Amino acid sequence: MSFEIKKYEGAGRLGNINLGRTYETPTVINLYIKREAVPDPIETTLKTYSSSSRLDSILETTRVQDSKSSSRPSCFLYPSLQMQGKSISNLTQILEFFPEKHRSLILKNDNFHLIPWDLPEVYLNGGINYFKHINNLMSQLGGNFTNFILNVPFRSIQSESWKELSNLTVGVVSLGDISSLLNHPKFLLSYLSSVKEKIAPNVMLYAPGVPSSFIPILTYLGIDLFDLSFLSVVNTSDIVLELENQIVDYMNLINRTKVAFRAGKLRDLVRVYSNSYPPQKTLLRMIDIQVSLDKGTSIYGSKTLYCTDQTDFSRPEVNRFRARVKERYLTGSHIQAILFLPCSAKKPYSQSKSHQIFQRSIRRSLKSKRHAVAEVILTSPLGVVPRELEYTYPAAHYDIPVTGDWSELERHQLAEDVKCFLEKAPHATQLVGYVKDTEKEVLAKVCKELKRDIYLIDEEVTSLISKEGLYQLRQLLQEKLSIKPISKRNKIQDFLRAVADYQFGRGIGELLIPDGVRLLGHKELGIRVQYSEKHLATFRASTGTMTLSIEAAKRMIDAAKNIVVFDGDEIRGTTIFANAIKKASDEIRINDEVIVMNSNNELIATGIAYLPGDLLVQMPRGLGIKIRQKV
Repeated sequence: MSFEIKKYEGAGRLGNINLGRTYETPTVINLYIKREAVPDPIETTLKTYSSSSRLDSILETTRVQDSKSSSRPSCFLYPSLQMQGKSISNLTQILEFFPEKHRSLILKNDNFHLIPWDLPEVYLNGGINYFKHINNLMSQLGGNFTNFILNVPFRSIQSESWKELSNLTVGVVSLGDISSLLNHPKFLLSYLSSVKEKIAPNVMLYAPGVPSSFIPILTYLGIDLFDLSFLSVVNTSDIVLELENQIVDYMNLINRTKVAFRAGKLRDLVRVYSNSYPPQKTLLRMIDIQVSLDKGTSIYGSKTLYCTDQTDFSRPEVNRFRARVKERYLTGSHIQAILFLPCSAKKPYSQSKSHQIFQRSIRRSLKSKRHAVAEVILTSPLGVVPRELEYTYPAAHYDIPVTGDWSELERHQLAEDVKCFLEKAPHATQLVGYVKDTEKEVLAKVCKELKRDIYLIDEEVTSLISKEGLYQLRQLLQEKLSIKPISKRNKIQDFLRAVADYQFGRGIGELLIPDGVRLLGHKELGIRVQYSEKHLATFRASTGTMTLSIEAAKRMIDAAKNIVVFDGDEIRGTTIFANAIKKASDEIRINDEVIVMNSNNELIATGIAYLPGDLLVQMPRGLGIKIRQKV
């Protein structure tokens, strides 16, 4: 059995399982047992999993909805060691865990097999010996049988036995207690986080017995496999409760989750379902605080980012943008004044009707001096958006409901970001605020706290695009500012450096865009950067990022963080697979531009990362880097 990640979002993995044939995760595994090998009590308890002919017929009707799930992975269940009359201390081979009749089936390696467990050994005081013994027996197989599923109960993570799990070679870990923790988000997150810390990234996670409404959020957390055992509840009249409708709904939601995953909209699907169930809402809020989702979030996207409630204010795209602006953005050396403006419904802002009106007033007021003024947009939930970064993700893609009323959280985030921004701006830089209502209130309060002078419009202005408002803007720019003209070229150069700093880290902009570069095009359609007749980089408005050439890599290689080491000397083809990557910077994110070195520490290519940096190294298979240019 092998597992290959095709797409990553949050902590979730859209991937392929190769188990005799290929299946796409997240998926439903079909649990079943061999009647002749199971005592009657166990058979009675589990018969509704899939031995029911009624359930089989309903499963068959749902298969046409997802061709890749037409023959789902099957998982064999076996009686516990106690039911088989065995003790773990007496077992000398891993195959002895299973009934003798089925050992030939296990060796075929084309089905999942849940390792029977020793309940007293795990739950009383023998957890350490239990995992250690299984680990020793598994090591005898040489790691070839990754179709085993090991059940890891919640209680076991609280003991020293937990250390033994990191060495296991199982292909799947079953979170056997997860269904009982669904209404306890704190414990559920602790359970899941503890497991993921110890297992390899190519080990899948299985959540048995969970209701369908939890599929999106558990997939977002990294669960790969589900089953239908939650629906296998028999009432007194021996009729499975709502079975026919429930199974179809369950499978439809699995397919809907995959569709959202492929479209980069898994987080939005999670929000929709969490809004109707308080424990899920609590869990989503805790995820944003406690789980590192940034590495599983692409640095750019093409879809609209909807921010409709407070859980969207802390989603990873928003957190990363705010953090990078705080850490990496500095106003250009040519900037003499900063003009704060409101946001607009249309993105990028410069393409909106209101900002085009602002631009005309600025041009008429300042003429060539306008290039010495930095424009900064105040918005929620991104806080501070410099004009240079308006094409980046998600600044060019977010959409929020506009009511005019800001929540306390929005006010707090805006004040925090404005304060951090002004603390980095030179004190001599002049400030003008062409904003009103909440933005004006926050801006005035922060400037007063920092003892910074700022020129603001009067309260009487009813609209910022009215004649009265625009007249005040021109008066502020002409009468209050004392600035010297600079060339448009310097402004564009500062723009490109800001994008490079945001993308690769502070200081990279000056290395990538040196003085004397030749700039071709304009930012709405893209800008090509040339130096000494050689192509350096291209700014793409569609992604808001810079693409790197070999010449660019040579200039920034000593300071760059996006470095990948290829385990070889020469690249053949246009793709580097994960198993050929020796090292990768932890800072690499999905769709990041990377610099590829060979094993001799020589530059050999530039490319685009399919996976975050840690997974590029840890995954034993799958796509790693798409090559952009070779030496």
